[in-house]
Amino acid sequence: MRKTLKKITSMILTCAILFSGMFIVPQAGSTAQAAAKYYLPSSYRNMVFYSAPDDLPATYVTLKVCQKGSFKKPKASSIRSLTTSDSSVAKPYIDRFGNIRIYFFKKPGAATISFRIGKQVLRSKITVKEYSNPLSKFKIGKKNFLSRFSSSTEYNYFYENPINNQTVSIKTAKGWKISSMKMKYGSGTYEISSCSKSSFSKRVTFVSDADYITLTMYHAKTKSYVTLTLNCIKE
Repeated sequence: MRKTLKKITSMILTCAILFSGMFIVPQAGSTAQAAAKYYLPSSYRNMVFYSAPDDLPATYVTLKVCQKGSFKKPKASSIRSLTTSDSSVAKPYIDRFGNIRIYFFKKPGAATISFRIGKQVLRSKITVKEYSNPLSKFKIGKKNFLSRFSSSTEYNYFYENPINNQTVSIKTAKGWKISSMKMKYGSGTYEISSCSKSSFSKRVTFVSDADYITLTMYHAKTKSYVTLTLNCIKE
């Protein structure tokens, strides 16, 4: 009888230990989740852009915030005290998807965006430089379009007669590279992507009312992009 009681008691103790272990594990997991840490990838901690040219409204960048270990973004409700040190240069807000958007305007300068998640305070510095022409040459045959991009990113060129067999010649300004390009000329198209060119030359013919040249420029030092478009429209 005593041996039977000992066995029953032993079984009860073993079950108690097993059950207590099962209840402890989720509690540890919950604690770890509550203490989740977030960070800004290095490329989002110090960003440089060019101010919006005359023909464009304010533009924005979406700030990337990641949870360490899982790379999940935080819930919008967990982001607190979202502020900017200079709202005339850059201003943040949380969109309906829970992303932090930072709008930067035409005024050059610097602004620090800061916000809080739990006890963490995260910051991102935005530097806005004055827009300048990223090209040093832009010609179609003898026609020079360089000055058209001094304060604008898009220009409409209207012509009556077809532009037959002319060379498109493009050269970047100092510090800039062509990162991608697309052209449409009549029934033909030409496209390059993920490149790093400082010059470009190609002989083409523009004959329709929907031809164009689009360039995306990249500045290696400031890590900023500008897209330029020349629309060739036959009247």
